[in-house]
Amino acid sequence: MRTVRILFKVFVALVLLLVAAAVALVFLFDPNMFRPHLESAARDQGVELRIEGNLGWQLWPALGVEVNGIHVAALDAPDEAIALVDRASLRLAIRPLFAGNLEVHHLVVQGAVLDLRVDEQGTGNWEALLPDEPEAEPVDERRDEPTEVTTEPGEGLQLAVERISLRDSALRYQDQSTGQSIDLSGLNLEISAFNLQGNPFDLDMSWRIAIEDQELFGTEPMDVEGTLRSRFQLAQDMNEFRLSDGRLTLDLHRGGSSGQIGLTFSLNAHELLSAPTYQGELRLASFNPRAMMAVLDLPELDMASPQALTGVALNVRFAGDTEQLVLSPLSIRLDDTRIEGSVAVTDFSRAALEVALKGDQINIDDYLPPPTEEEEVAEPEATGDEELIPLDVIRDLVADIRVEFQQLRIVDMTFTDLDLRLLAEDGLVQLTSQLQAYRGSVNLTAELDGSGETAVMEFNSVLEGFQLAPFLSDMELDENLQLSGALNASASGTTRGVTMNQIMDALVAQADFSGAQVRMSPLNVEEQFCRLVNLANRRDAVERDWPDYTEMRPLAGRATMAEQVLKLESFEAGVSELTLGLVGQLNLKAESYDFTLPMRLGGERTSDQGCRVQSNYWIDRSLSLLRCRGSLVEVNPLRDCGFDSAGVQGLISEFATFQLQERYGERLEEEKARARQRADEEQARAEKKLEEEKARAEQRLEEEKRELEERAREKLGGDDEKKVEERLRGLLRR
Repeated sequence: MRTVRILFKVFVALVLLLVAAAVALVFLFDPNMFRPHLESAARDQGVELRIEGNLGWQLWPALGVEVNGIHVAALDAPDEAIALVDRASLRLAIRPLFAGNLEVHHLVVQGAVLDLRVDEQGTGNWEALLPDEPEAEPVDERRDEPTEVTTEPGEGLQLAVERISLRDSALRYQDQSTGQSIDLSGLNLEISAFNLQGNPFDLDMSWRIAIEDQELFGTEPMDVEGTLRSRFQLAQDMNEFRLSDGRLTLDLHRGGSSGQIGLTFSLNAHELLSAPTYQGELRLASFNPRAMMAVLDLPELDMASPQALTGVALNVRFAGDTEQLVLSPLSIRLDDTRIEGSVAVTDFSRAALEVALKGDQINIDDYLPPPTEEEEVAEPEATGDEELIPLDVIRDLVADIRVEFQQLRIVDMTFTDLDLRLLAEDGLVQLTSQLQAYRGSVNLTAELDGSGETAVMEFNSVLEGFQLAPFLSDMELDENLQLSGALNASASGTTRGVTMNQIMDALVAQADFSGAQVRMSPLNVEEQFCRLVNLANRRDAVERDWPDYTEMRPLAGRATMAEQVLKLESFEAGVSELTLGLVGQLNLKAESYDFTLPMRLGGERTSDQGCRVQSNYWIDRSLSLLRCRGSLVEVNPLRDCGFDSAGVQGLISEFATFQLQERYGERLEEEKARARQRADEEQARAEKKLEEEKARAEQRLEEEKRELEERAREKLGGDDEKKVEERLRGLLRR
């Protein structure tokens, strides 16, 4: 007990001693006496430092010092302050000092102002405060060798700050060479429990910025108000870093425009000193990019829909290292469109990209420029010789991209269940696509090889159950021509080139197609056929109520494409009792088309409600009756289609001959029979006369032969008969 009393007395004595020492420190030791020494030391370093206020001690609740009225300038311009501080104070915990630790209760900087200026020559006023660069030392080859640094436990200063405050501070920046100025004011920063021992600490920051830049924003400056709140954690060995509960808000104003951005984020980083890895999350609240572009004085986007790009939001988790970056899961809201998926750069050195995205619905047309008005001055059109396929990009591209959309609208066409896959590596790009369109399906495979001097392409596609009526309606091609029914087709082709003209000139393709329940209006092929029959028969057409369409039975055909000319190699379709063909071509370069429609009638009537032919001439005969030719710019069958003049003239001539044959057939046959009989008699007389002439000629020849033999015998004299005969034969051979 006596020992306890002694220890207690000793403790009280020590406390009284410390209090007495502190009182003596405050009352007997004036810190202002160090002011000249501090200013002189700063001047030796090339800095004009003035402490215009008092230096004072603080004892409670912690030991501290306070400085007022700090002025920092360059020596050559001492009155032009680069930095001003109204008040700065530092409060220390006393007890940790005895253990070699520095624990700051509160570090306060009040009214700090940095005034940074750049003259017309591009020199900043702060450069006068920087020390001269030392001369380069000789390179020591041994410096390249790794040096092992060891730190004993407890070695080094253990710094911890309970609170750091930066209040009512500002930064002013002005560049006379560019006319740019930045005025950051109202800067407030609060950091709680700052430490380097791996414990979390909080940061709270707010500011206001006024930016003047005539080149970027014209005469109206841009004002930005922002706040930043987050929790940080830095490992004692500086090898790990953690950021959580991050929140950033920005309010931008310029003139009458304003925009807001809200961002929340987190980040964890490991192995910072050797092989850094990181992962985190980023959430971008919905904002209006168009409003933000107006604040930034960027050109207004020319889009068909005024609501396009007015609401964008992002939510993504990310992870990576020095070689790759993965964004997964990724969620994007683009106006009324929702997109989910992932994006990854799997190899930074090769820019290898992997994308997998799924969307609900999107209208691409809303984001494209609106159709130009006829009154507007059209911009110079492309010639087609501009580079369309950049081979350098294709050769370096390494990608695996898959995009799926439940509904997609582009160029006024609507597609559903889109599934697109693109693979690219070593200059080879492969594309596969599946989608539903107009109650049918479309499958496409294509390949582009850009490894050579030019791009070489090939494709194959299959179309099934494609409804024509809604497609033509969406394309606004049904004003003058209406088609309905389902179309099936398969096509393949090849081409090469890097410009549109090269690709179109080299395109060689072929397609087979068929259709069911196809109806064409307002042209009625049966009516045109009956009109032509009446015209050939020189009869007035029977008045009847013809439908304003042509109903076709199943059709089939084949088309080829070369040198920008699409040719119909074959086509056949049934129209009631008529078989309709189609022959001709479509010239893309000349933007024109020219087709004839040959027909064949299978019976006496075109249909139950149609017309009846009076002559067998019209039955089962190929007749070229109709011709359609015009411009592809505006297809109008009522204007472009009519009788084929050449075909009709030939038809009328043949029909007239047929009628003569039919009307005077018996008389003509009798005349033909008599003519044939006279010809036969004349031929018989001629043949008889020829036979008589032949007999007389043979008789004369025989007589001449005998006479020749006799003369030969007389000349040869004593030869026997056999020798004479042989010589005679030899003579005759000569």
